[in-house]
Amino acid sequence: MSPFSEERPEVSPDDIRTQTALYGANIEGKSIMPKLLDIIFPAVGLPRYKFIAVNCDSLESEDSVWKRDMKLPTTLGSCITMPLKIQAMTAVDELTPQAHAIGSVNTTYFRSSSPSGSPTHVGTNLDTLAVSNVLLSTLTALPTPFPPNTPLAFAPGKASALMIGGGGATRAAIYAMHAIGLSPIYLVNRDAGETAAIVAQFGEWDLRPLETVEEAKEALAKGEKEGVRLAAGVGAIPSIEPKTEAEKRVYDIARLLFEHPDDASGAKAEEGFLALPSKPVFVEMAYHPPMTLIRTIAESAGWKTVCGTEVVAENAFEHCYIWTGKVVPPAVRDECRRVLREA
Repeated sequence: MSPFSEERPEVSPDDIRTQTALYGANIEGKSIMPKLLDIIFPAVGLPRYKFIAVNCDSLESEDSVWKRDMKLPTTLGSCITMPLKIQAMTAVDELTPQAHAIGSVNTTYFRSSSPSGSPTHVGTNLDTLAVSNVLLSTLTALPTPFPPNTPLAFAPGKASALMIGGGGATRAAIYAMHAIGLSPIYLVNRDAGETAAIVAQFGEWDLRPLETVEEAKEALAKGEKEGVRLAAGVGAIPSIEPKTEAEKRVYDIARLLFEHPDDASGAKAEEGFLALPSKPVFVEMAYHPPMTLIRTIAESAGWKTVCGTEVVAENAFEHCYIWTGKVVPPAVRDECRRVLREA
């Protein structure tokens, strides 16, 4: 269970809701998630629970397989991928704050909250929890689930972050970084229009687009004057050799930020807050290949980097919790990570 997730009741082994699936376009046989949940469900005492991948092009059409399945009394909820994440926003009864803020849903579940006990179909986005879990785990050197009293955020005005990308995963990562006290967040992306839309979407947060190397130098100088250290970052772009000038500029700006000297080894943590890391942490959401171009640059510059398979693993653990109320044991988490490394 993530410290930022809704508390969920544990299901009983004889509960009738035992079926769930990943829905998206042309995904059957391509997702690792069914294999992970095939490991997890029996390990938490739920051998009858099943998760499969289902090809689905629409949540809105009358003959939608998703719409049909969500009406079945045996359905736990669903996992949603492209191109359905936006459609899911209006296909559920209620949205969590994460889904509402990000503007997309990648998971649905049922909550019995009405006086009659009839279930409410809730849409959320678990990428936020997965990214925050990976960042916190790396920053604290503690595996999930976190022990009680683990610091879950930086003190205000102490730590900033870098975000590379401009799509849906970028929005989830920004939400996650903001949740753990990272501010300002520097935005690096090839498309200025995409970046402007993100800034508008999170209007009250301190998001600072960097479109040139000179702007990046100025932002770093301003951060030093403000006493804010660059502590973390997330990447959410494919690992493809840059060709256009805009793509090359993303790498130039990222390299400058990664290589900026910022030693926090002597800084003391305020009580109840995260300590500034001696090495900044970079979570790469892409994982084909495991050492992406951006991750390689970050690691060469001395950052502690994390492969995107960790985000996939944390997503699986959070799915188990939100559907069943069961916390995945540490040994099972290790087995899932092994499967991901070998996939």
